[in-house]
Amino acid sequence: MRIMRFVLSIFMAMLLAAAASRADDAPGAAAIKNILTKHKKWTMYYEITEAKIPGELAHKLNWEFFERDRKLMARLAVEFGGCEFEVPLRADGINMRWCILEGEPSLTFDPADAKYPLKDSVNPRKLWLTPAN
Repeated sequence: MRIMRFVLSIFMAMLLAAAASRADDAPGAAAIKNILTKHKKWTMYYEITEAKIPGELAHKLNWEFFERDRKLMARLAVEFGGCEFEVPLRADGINMRWCILEGEPSLTFDPADAKYPLKDSVNPRKLWLTPAN
């Protein structure tokens, strides 16, 4: 019985260490906020595809990210209208919002991808966010 508890405690410690190392690998909300506010404009590509990068038919939306009252804000930059909202930050990415559509797309930060650092490439509906300037 003692051996079983010992083995179980070692196994649990290994699981906790693995979970902690994954959390340490995440860039963190502050780093993601800095990356988004560093560029004046961003382009979001939207496409339903199996491709890993946006194609010529991808829809494009222009976004601006800025800080207001210590919160990350986003503004859809369109000629007429648009919208503005707070962007919830996570350690591994952000949650966006559509101005008039239902649903909150979740974008994950990929520090290895300089061209499309934030993306949702899991669903058939793909989103890529890239600096526009």
